[in-house]
Amino acid sequence: MPSNTTYRPFRASEFEYTKLNFNAQGVSASPTLGGTTNIDYLIADDHLVTGAWMIINNGFLGDYVNLHVLDTSGGTYSGTPYAVLSQFITNWYVPKVSDSQFDMIYPAKIFTGMSLRVVYVSAASGSDPQTFAAINWKLHKVLV
Repeated sequence: MPSNTTYRPFRASEFEYTKLNFNAQGVSASPTLGGTTNIDYLIADDHLVTGAWMIINNGFLGDYVNLHVLDTSGGTYSGTPYAVLSQFITNWYVPKVSDSQFDMIYPAKIFTGMSLRVVYVSAASGSDPQTFAAINWKLHKVLV
């Protein structure tokens, strides 16, 4: 498991195949209607993140997501376990059916022991159809 790696290119155009392995990962959940649901992906190795693809089915007017990086290592990076280290998308409203992507022109380095979190806030009521939410993270495992 690569951790404490030093490779950190400024742009995706500078990626070197001998230093990275593409390692996209997906997570999904059925968000709690009328509530907040955390959809987490634990980073087991150092990675670069270059974007994501979000899939929503049965979203509701007013549903939105926030995307966080968390310190799930027990406080290694922040001194506080489960602290939010970064919120890089705020109040991204989702339509009823969504198939949206975002790409970053620069990679963000995420270290072993951090988690990527989607916070899904549902505006639905208990009688509405169940929402499905998935996110496919565009990850690149750092080897050096």
